[in-house]
Amino acid sequence: MFVRLALLAATLALSVVDVAVADSGPLDKLKAHRLAITLDNGVLTGPGAAPLLEASRQAQYVLLGEDHGVAEIAQFSSAYFNALTPVGFTTLVTENGAVVTGALEGMLKRQDAVAAIARFNATYPDSIAFYTMREEAEMLAGFAVTAGPRFQYWGIDQEFLGSSKYLITSMLAQPVNPAARAKLEALLQMEAVAYRKAVDTGNPLAYLMLSASTEELASLGPLLADPKEQIALSLLDALLESRAIYQKSASRVPGDRDLSNRMRLALFKRTLASRLGAQEQKLLVKVGANHAYKGTNPLNNRDIGNFLAERAEGLGKTSLHVIVLAAKGKQLRFTGPGKPHQAALIELDSPAFKLLNSAGATDGSWSLFDLRPLRSGSRKLAAGDIELFNLINGYDFALIIPEGSASAQLATP
Repeated sequence: MFVRLALLAATLALSVVDVAVADSGPLDKLKAHRLAITLDNGVLTGPGAAPLLEASRQAQYVLLGEDHGVAEIAQFSSAYFNALTPVGFTTLVTENGAVVTGALEGMLKRQDAVAAIARFNATYPDSIAFYTMREEAEMLAGFAVTAGPRFQYWGIDQEFLGSSKYLITSMLAQPVNPAARAKLEALLQMEAVAYRKAVDTGNPLAYLMLSASTEELASLGPLLADPKEQIALSLLDALLESRAIYQKSASRVPGDRDLSNRMRLALFKRTLASRLGAQEQKLLVKVGANHAYKGTNPLNNRDIGNFLAERAEGLGKTSLHVIVLAAKGKQLRFTGPGKPHQAALIELDSPAFKLLNSAGATDGSWSLFDLRPLRSGSRKLAAGDIELFNLINGYDFALIIPEGSASAQLATP
C-alpha cells in the first residue's frame, strides 16, 4: 500500500510539474530550450553544436533558411556544411538558375574558385544571385574542397535578371544553324544596349530579359528544330521561363505577384525532382528563410521545405530544417544594375522572430533553440499567433546571431 501511495504521490507531483511547464509562456519555453553555440576558427562548438550536428547527420535533406547578405550567416553555413560532408552531404542546392549554377560548379573545382567567380561576374554582371558576396563565394569554394570528388552544385531557381548575355553566349557556343546564329548575334547586340540602359537608368526592367518583346525572343524557338540544337533550345527555354516569372513579379495586375511566386516554386520542385530522379542522395539546401519551412510558410505557400519534408517522409527518412537570423546589424543588398551593393540595416519584421531574439542570450553570444520539444503543445503555446505556430512546426532549430555584419562584395579582378 505504501508503495502504491508513493507512486501515486510521485505521479501527482509530475502532473503538477507538467501543468506548470505547459502553462509557462512562449518566452520561458524558448529560454528553456536555448543552447549556446560558437563558431571557433571555422568549427562549431559549444553545447548546441552536438545536438544540431547529430540531428543533421541522421537526415536525408538538411535545409538552411537564412537572411541573405550577412557575413556571419555565410560563415556559420560554411562550418555547418563542412561538418556534414563525412556522412555523405556533398551536394549543395541554392537559389540560382540551373544554367549559371552549372558554370559556377565548374569554377568551384578550380584552385582559384573565388577569383573565377569574380571574373565571371565582371564579364556577365548580375547573372549570379548572392554568391558574388565574398563570404558566400568563400563558403562555396570551401565546401567544394571539403566535399571532394563527389561535390555537386545544383541551382533550382530562375536565371538571374542580368543573365541574358551568358545564356545567349552559351547558345552561340552550341551547334546552331546559320539563321539561328544570326538571330542570336542580333540578340547579343541588343543585350549590350539593354544592359547599358539598365545601368544608366538604374531600372532592372531595362535588362534584355524583361525589355525585349516576347515575339523577339520566342521567334528563335522554331529556328532550333534540329536534334543537335536541343541544348540551345533548352537555354532559350530557361531564358523565357525566367522572363515570365520576373514579368509576373513586376506586374501591377492584382494576383500576378502571387502567380509569379507559384511559378517560381513549381520551378524549384520540378528542377529538384528531375535531378533527384530514382537515385536519392543527401542534400544540403541553402535558401531564403521563407522557402525552408515545413508545412505552410508565412506567405501561405507550401514551399521547397515542405516538398522535401514530404519526400523524405515518403522514403522513410527525415529532413532537418534550420533557420538562421541576425537580430540586428547590417546586411548587403542588391541596389540596381551596375551599382555596388549597399549595406542596409537588419530589421526583424516578425513578432515570432522578435520573440526568439528576446529569448536569446544577453551576453552577445549566439543562441540555438531546439524547437522540436515545443511542437506537441505548439497550438496552445502560440495562443493564436500563426507565425509562432508555423515557426515551431516549420523549423527544427533556430539560430539567433545577436548582431550581423554586411557581407563584402567581391572585388572586380
